Amino acid sequence: MKLSVIVVNYNQKYFPKMCLEAIKKSQVNFPYEIIFVDNASSDESIAFLREAAEKKEIILIESPENLGYGSANNLGAKEANGTYLLFMNPDVSVNEDSLQNLVDFIESADSEVFAADSIIANSRPEKIGILGPKIVYHNGQIQESCRRFMTFTDLVIKRTPLKYLPRFRKRLSRYIMSDFDHESTQEVDLIVGACFLFPKVVFEKLGCFDERFFLFMEDFDLCQKAHQAGYRVVYFPKTSVTHFHKRLSDGGLLSLPFKKVFWHHLMSSARYFWRWRNVKEL
Repeated sequence: MKLSVIVVNYNQKYFPKMCLEAIKKSQVNFPYEIIFVDNASSDESIAFLREAAEKKEIILIESPENLGYGSANNLGAKEANGTYLLFMNPDVSVNEDSLQNLVDFIESADSEVFAADSIIANSRPEKIGILGPKIVYHNGQIQESCRRFMTFTDLVIKRTPLKYLPRFRKRLSRYIMSDFDHESTQEVDLIVGACFLFPKVVFEKLGCFDERFFLFMEDFDLCQKAHQAGYRVVYFPKTSVTHFHKRLSDGGLLSLPFKKVFWHHLMSSARYFWRWRNVKEL
């Protein structure tokens, strides 16, 4: 098995159907499997996934409780048979060539294809540990899916009205890489985990997702561990996926403290910054 696509669902309504239908349209020359891990959903999505599993379109793993993002993905990875693991959010839709392009690139990346891409700065001999495609919102806007190493201050600026103040705009722009050509393949510091590819052996060497992160920051944590272990984290815009993303701040900033997801983000951020507090550049 060449590739295992792993998707975690928790009450995502119609998104799992959109996600699966897009994957099924993939044009690939290798065998792959689709694994959905459901975190005890109570909406219509679980009925759809059970039906898809009965049709042998997916492998469905049902958790009796909400394990969180990292733990559920680890559960899927344990059952995966693929040489490569593609972790995707259920609100992400791949294009017909996305899977093929990602696998082709990571397999040829240590030979002439990667070497020929001179726009990769400071290229090192280490293998790619994490590969992320260009992510585009449904309105056509490119998501800032690659980031520079950040501090707690950077995150506060991004999540509050401070980002609108002139003195903080430049700092935010640097963190979210607004100055970066998002059509260029390049080694980066951090990749957003809405859709990213790992060699399974690398994922396991990195210790998989840290299950102490219930939601948020586990993707950046893995990127940090990949750099520390000598692997490259690469942004690859030659292929793209569409993200039907709902922002954390939807509903207004005043409503944030009343959302459980906000507190998950806060706790995960505190854990992340404490863990990597002594790391400036890797």
